[in-house]
Amino acid sequence: MAAGKLRWLVRGVLLVLLLGACMTLAEALGFRFRHRIDDRAGLLDRRQLPYFEDYLSNIEAESGVDVRFIFVDSVPRGLLEEFTVQRARALGIGRKLDRRSVLLAYDVSRRRLRIEIGPTLQGIFTDAFVGYVMRNHVRNFFAAGDPNIGLRLTLRLLQMRLRRAAMGEEYDPRPAEYIEDAARLASGGGAASTMPVTGQGPSFNTAFADPTARQRFEPQATAEGTFRRYLELLRGGRLYTDAPLFTQASQSFLATFPATPAYTEAILLEEYGRAYRILERGDFALLYFTDDPFISPHLFRRGPAGWQLDIAAELRDTREYTGAPLTWAMLQQDDEYTRAFIDRYILVGPLLRVAGGDNRLLPVRARFVPGFGARPGMDLPRGLEQLTVAEAAARIDSAEGKPVVVLLYSIGDRASRGAFPAIVELLHRCEASGAVVLAFSMDDDWNAVRELPGFLQGARAPFPAVHLHRWPLGQLRQAMAPLDIRIASSWMHPLAAIRDRHGRTVAQAEGLASEVGATRLAELGAACDALTH
Repeated sequence: MAAGKLRWLVRGVLLVLLLGACMTLAEALGFRFRHRIDDRAGLLDRRQLPYFEDYLSNIEAESGVDVRFIFVDSVPRGLLEEFTVQRARALGIGRKLDRRSVLLAYDVSRRRLRIEIGPTLQGIFTDAFVGYVMRNHVRNFFAAGDPNIGLRLTLRLLQMRLRRAAMGEEYDPRPAEYIEDAARLASGGGAASTMPVTGQGPSFNTAFADPTARQRFEPQATAEGTFRRYLELLRGGRLYTDAPLFTQASQSFLATFPATPAYTEAILLEEYGRAYRILERGDFALLYFTDDPFISPHLFRRGPAGWQLDIAAELRDTREYTGAPLTWAMLQQDDEYTRAFIDRYILVGPLLRVAGGDNRLLPVRARFVPGFGARPGMDLPRGLEQLTVAEAAARIDSAEGKPVVVLLYSIGDRASRGAFPAIVELLHRCEASGAVVLAFSMDDDWNAVRELPGFLQGARAPFPAVHLHRWPLGQLRQAMAPLDIRIASSWMHPLAAIRDRHGRTVAQAEGLASEVGATRLAELGAACDALTH
């Protein structure tokens, strides 16, 4: 499912108000446009309908599920269940998608809502799950007078479940056990529910913190402590928007945010029990998840009182996507967080992610997605290590005191493969002069990356298989500059640089697989011979 935390919840509302935050891929993927909303009752805001249609198209592009809405003034004889089944059959919903369909129908006169699930999705969306979503989530928005937001955020909950199912994940009961009021999760029973009259019944669970809550949810001594307090806050069933646990900018935003009990529970169910790591750089921290590709990172800021969760910065520095193999990305901003963690940002397809996080690709319905191609799953072959360019630079720098030969190469093109025996011969020659060989693959073709350990073993290369994550523009040049290894804005691999025992670059050459590669290899060989003098 999608990034499941308060930052994601906030962006879910922004999605409702400004759905342009999500990529519109339906046209690029060749889907024929069709209306998915039949609002003859005039329930929804007409200005939002085009964005709504785009979002539903993206869900089909991503998950292969046909989602439709029907809103009517009244249903014949009041039989909503019979009406939705008949309309689903008449419209042929999901007919071309192996009956992977969802139909949301609302009878305005009786305030009855039903979600009809296609046969092949009923193992994913049970009646108990759908009934729970309607009773504990959608009804809150009807009570507050805004069914538009409630229904769209309901789609996000359904999409979350589709994404997890696509990755082969089944329901994990452990997070639910963490919630204090477990009975709310257990009360299922049907996929139809009566919506309350506007202004009646429970609406949102946002509240101002009393003195006890303010003391409980105050900044913590560590970023991890703040994250645990945040989970505890969600667990309690009330979202204290003015809790000191949040930065002031985050509190200001949350004060305007309509949260429901079901949605805060959904966030908790997404994040609780997931594996994560935390990077601290001065007064800033980045928490990223290592076993879930859908939850985007948390950002923290340390102030005089301790660490606070910076949701306002998360909104600014991340973006959500629908219809693509990745559901979130980091944005390279001119702010403290980007400056603190840019060395950990890597390119996966066209998007920035966090090195070391779970960057698996969502198997979308389309065979080709612009910017990603038909790239296979990103499971690492045995014997391969991956580093960021900053980590590679640190490894080179740590070898000071010994001569070092640095090789940046690729095996994905014929010229490099042809020149590789001569390059290996040069490296053995440098080793004989006492140099340490540090080589880094820059292959972008994942098939070449998979092949790398076996290829190096067959070539008798004097170095292990180490692959560089794709880096943001300019980051390689920035990382290598302090090492006196010059990376121009346009350069040719393979590139080799020889550093003496004092960390000075005494020779460097690129384009070793070009027509003049033999001459450049000879010059590098002479530089290696000179290391012994």
